[in-house]
Amino acid sequence: MRSLVNISMGVAAAGLAALATVSLLTSCGPRGNNPNVEIIQDMMESPAIKAQEYDESSPHHSGMRVPPEHTVPVGFEAYRYATDPEGAAKNLKNPYAGKMDPETLLVGQKYFETNCAVCHGFKGEGGEAAKSVVSGKMALKPPSLLSDKVKGWPDGHVFHVITMGQGVMGPYASHVPQQYRWQVVNYIRFLEKRDGK
Repeated sequence: MRSLVNISMGVAAAGLAALATVSLLTSCGPRGNNPNVEIIQDMMESPAIKAQEYDESSPHHSGMRVPPEHTVPVGFEAYRYATDPEGAAKNLKNPYAGKMDPETLLVGQKYFETNCAVCHGFKGEGGEAAKSVVSGKMALKPPSLLSDKVKGWPDGHVFHVITMGQGVMGPYASHVPQQYRWQVVNYIRFLEKRDGK
C-alpha cells in the first residue's frame, strides 16, 4: 500500500512540476501590451552611452571610444597608390568614364559643391576668379580645374588628388566615399567641357 501511495505522489509531483514549467514558459513570452517582468535590472534594456556623453568609467571621461589597433570598417579597401600619383594616373580606371547622365552628374555636383567649390569656385575656375570667401583669404590661391594642365590629366590622377590631396589641399578620402569621388571627377570633366563651349 505504501508503494502505491509513493508512486501516486511521485506522479502527482511530476505532473505538478510539468504544469509549473508550462505555465512559466507561457508567461515569459510577450502578451499583447503587457510588458515582461524585469527580474534582473538592465537585462532587457542596457544603459547605452552616447558618443558625446560623459562617461565616468572611461579614462578620459568620454563616451567615444578609439577603435582597437589594426581594425578597419566593413568593406574598407586600402588605397594602393597613396604615395604613387603616377601609378594612380596610369592604373586607376574610372568606372563612370564618359557617363554624363543627370544622375551621375548630380551626385558629382553635390560632393563638388560641398567640398571643392569653397576653394575652387562653383565653376572650377580657381584663383581670384573663384570669388569664394575661403579662396579670397588664401595666400596661395587654389588652381583652376579648367586649365589645360588639369584637362590633360587622366581621370586616375584627378581621383588621386581628390583622395590624397596635393600642395595645401588636404585629402578628401574620409569626406567623400570612393564611388562618389569618381562622380566628382566626371563632374569636373563636365565643367571642363562646358567651359570649352
